[in-house]
Amino acid sequence: MDKNQNNRSFTQEDERRMKERSAMRAKEREERQRLEAERKAKQKITFGKMNTVALIILIVVVAFSLLFIAANAFGNVTFSNIVDYISDSVTNIEPGAGYPLEIGSGTVKNMSMIGNSLVVVRSDEVSVLNKTAKKTSSFPHSYSKPMSAVSNGRMLVCDRVTGRYMIINRTECLHEADLSTETYACAISSDGNYAFSLKTEGASSIVSVYDSSFAKKFDFKCSDEYIIGLSFSPDGKKIALIGLGAADATMYSKLYVIDIKKGELISSVDFAGESLNSVFYSGKNSIVVVSENTYTIVNAKSELDKNNFGFNTVSRFVSDPDGNFAVVLSKYGSIDSGAVALLNSKGKEKFSIDINCNIESIDYDGKTICIVDSDNYVRTYNRRGKMIGQTKLSTAAQDITVSGKYCYALCYGTIVQLEVRN
Repeated sequence: MDKNQNNRSFTQEDERRMKERSAMRAKEREERQRLEAERKAKQKITFGKMNTVALIILIVVVAFSLLFIAANAFGNVTFSNIVDYISDSVTNIEPGAGYPLEIGSGTVKNMSMIGNSLVVVRSDEVSVLNKTAKKTSSFPHSYSKPMSAVSNGRMLVCDRVTGRYMIINRTECLHEADLSTETYACAISSDGNYAFSLKTEGASSIVSVYDSSFAKKFDFKCSDEYIIGLSFSPDGKKIALIGLGAADATMYSKLYVIDIKKGELISSVDFAGESLNSVFYSGKNSIVVVSENTYTIVNAKSELDKNNFGFNTVSRFVSDPDGNFAVVLSKYGSIDSGAVALLNSKGKEKFSIDINCNIESIDYDGKTICIVDSDNYVRTYNRRGKMIGQTKLSTAAQDITVSGKYCYALCYGTIVQLEVRN
């Protein structure tokens, strides 16, 4: 009896425990199923986001590839430009402190534009700033008298005293070297060639030309003139040089044109009694040289078309990649009144505007002419001479530069950003 009771008691307890274990396993299965469902749901969301990002990247790549292929046919877009543009877009996600930007009085040597980025050459570094004043790149240096040249996304910065130089774009330093001699002028071409005019023993100056891989192509020795200006042709196949010399106690200038591939002199033109100060290509085979009150267009046959500004003198001068050029004229040599004029690549005046005060600085990006005068007004004009913006600064400006939507004025340690049209 007791034995039978014990058996029944064991069976009931075992059944209870089995039921508990079954219930527990059922709960565990439900939990595993719930977790698996959550994992799959998260995985689906992640894959969806990844597909969306991949689709966006694909669209961007295809769009920029098509843009590159189309624009490359015209020679005005490079792959590095597109990479820089994408890099800028990513960088601009987190904006800077904005303008006006305090940068330190006396530290800025000059300002330029690489695309829509402001490049500030300071006493100890080259800073690249975006439209929100965020420093996107910085390149330290120890140049005492830096000068610079910009073309097609690259900037050449060189020390006049030592010949140390760097070549940068908006994101990186591409090359650095030391020429170990005084440097008179520098230039860089749209395809990456670059050149220097250097002080040398045994001659007045020497011009050294390098290719886009930073290898020297040739030296051109100039025994009688100091080469003070350099300009590459639009196709990068030639380089024009202007030099100053003296003979019989009289100053003169000379224009040289050199074939870059061969390193040989193509032609030379004498300018007796003139002191040329600027040179640039206004076309494939057309060169403009500028003196105090005259500009001369030199064609492929070395024929000269001289144009005189009369009693007005050229105080400032800037050209665009298409060969148009803007000049600031001091009326009758006076510093109290001036004029700004735009001329096309053939020397025909497109407009001229009188300004009843001294013009301190000018810049021109091919679409907009921007000037700042001694009354602290910044004025912007389109290529037809119509004023499209005017702003009075609170302090005087020493330099100004323009590209696209904005112009930037340097006002004794402060950089001010202004919209071109207001």
